[in-house]
Amino acid sequence: MKKLTDKVESQICKETDFVERICAVVWDTDLEPIEFEEKWSQVINDFELNDNTWLTYMYGKRHKWIPAYFRDLPLGRLLKTTQRSESQNSYFKRFESIDGTLVEFWLRFQSAMEQQHYNQRFLDAASDSTLPQVSSKTMIEKHASKIYTHTVFYEFQEQVQMVPVAHNNESKETTCTCKMFERKGILCKHIIWIISGKGLQSIPKQYIENRWTKKSYKKPLYGLDGKLLQDYDPTDLRKLELSRVWSEFYATVSVLNSMPHTQIKELSLMLLQFREKINPTKESLTKEQEL
Repeated sequence: MKKLTDKVESQICKETDFVERICAVVWDTDLEPIEFEEKWSQVINDFELNDNTWLTYMYGKRHKWIPAYFRDLPLGRLLKTTQRSESQNSYFKRFESIDGTLVEFWLRFQSAMEQQHYNQRFLDAASDSTLPQVSSKTMIEKHASKIYTHTVFYEFQEQVQMVPVAHNNESKETTCTCKMFERKGILCKHIIWIISGKGLQSIPKQYIENRWTKKSYKKPLYGLDGKLLQDYDPTDLRKLELSRVWSEFYATVSVLNSMPHTQIKELSLMLLQFREKINPTKESLTKEQEL
């Protein structure tokens, strides 16, 4: 959409409300696909842009980028092609130095990760030790305040717009036309209202998206190969500890210049003695083993 003003006549973009109208259609997450197509066609016809090649091409690819086509995809509203990478880039730039060495980069990266871990622990502690402010006395809301993180709970609490709700008595499932749960994994007020009317005092398990709960960080974690981190073999744990050793080693080396000669010599001797102790045959690693 950032290319819009380059692909459409500047006069239309500057002197009419075309940009506002087309953006309102594209980013309306409440539209169903057929509603989007009708509104898109209306805007295109109103501004006589049926011959615009770029708009025609983008419309042909609409199922790949228009939010309306991801309404039924679980947590589809969270899909962003660049949001995560841009967020991480912005965060790590605070710790980097363009003139730094590889060792300095590693130390700065470690500092950045430690800061993120600290923030995570701080928020986890807040969620575990305190409860958010509830606005009603319903058991459903009280239950939500105990299972969701504070941020998600307050977003859950804000769902107040009245829209049609459907309840299937056979499957015991409740759906809402706003599709808040399908898109974000958070129940809207109307489904909560239906559930409360059924006499339930807690949110059914099928409506609790674990990623928004206080205990989500305590679930099993998986590595890039799909294995549970807890199930990694000893060699993988050794790699983790080895990484920590390298980190400590470089952290020590970085302050050698400020150490007295005697302490440097003492450190060198200590490392030599330790190496001879664990490798008495003085076997050297091959280049492949070192890598």
